Amino acid sequence: MSDVTGQFGGRTALVTGAAGDIGAATAAAFAEAGAAVVITDRREDALDVVAEGLRAKGAQVLAHACDQTDPEAVAGLFAAIRAGAGRLDATFINAGYGRYGPLIDLPFDQWRKHVDVNLNGGFLMAQGAARLMLEGGRGGAIAMNASTAATHICDLLGAYAASKAGVRMLAKSLASELGVWRIRVNLIMPGVIETAMTKSLIDDPAVRADALANTPVGRLGEPEDIARLAVFLCSEAAGYVTGAEVMIDGGQTLHGYPRWFSADYSREGADWLPHSQP
Repeated sequence: MSDVTGQFGGRTALVTGAAGDIGAATAAAFAEAGAAVVITDRREDALDVVAEGLRAKGAQVLAHACDQTDPEAVAGLFAAIRAGAGRLDATFINAGYGRYGPLIDLPFDQWRKHVDVNLNGGFLMAQGAARLMLEGGRGGAIAMNASTAATHICDLLGAYAASKAGVRMLAKSLASELGVWRIRVNLIMPGVIETAMTKSLIDDPAVRADALANTPVGRLGEPEDIARLAVFLCSEAAGYVTGAEVMIDGGQTLHGYPRWFSADYSREGADWLPHSQP
């Protein structure tokens, strides 16, 4: 992957879900590459902490709290970017929501939240970003964060997987339609990354051992792995790349992993057990 140091000088990059592990790492990576960074998240207090850390390292930062499921809030975010930065060159659509549970028992409000945050929110952010890039007439690049679950079955994560599969097709459709304006759109598909979302599972020694055994590179992913890829895809070094989907999972899907859980059909009720448990 090419060195992108300095490639974003004079440019502005937006990172959504920036209060989370992957978002914060990506905001830092854009700043290190020379970008002025706009960070957003619905959690204002946590967002302020990230902003303070970036500014302490000399980054130019605009922090704007926003619930991406709210069209008016999203419009307000892009109005703030227009007023504060005057341009948008790169966007990493990263904010997401996921909860474990069998689909047959999933309350509809949980299903709807997955769709609202991941798919509807992703659409609103991508649309707003593209419109602002179009105003500048310079084109730009959008990277959307999905999951290996968008293409590979992951039991008990069905609502998340279905919404991320929608994000996958959304990214491809945007790439096709926006190319005429020199706006590139690519999809990132992470496997098991060490974040707050996966902590409850991979802190279990048996689950961690199982995950490592099914990861050919011999380690789990770090937020910085995703950050480097997002910045690369938005850089001039990837200027001929659009409509691509990049699996970044250490090879886990080569083994059909992650399959966190399996149904135990030997007992009435088909209880769900950790996949690593015999």
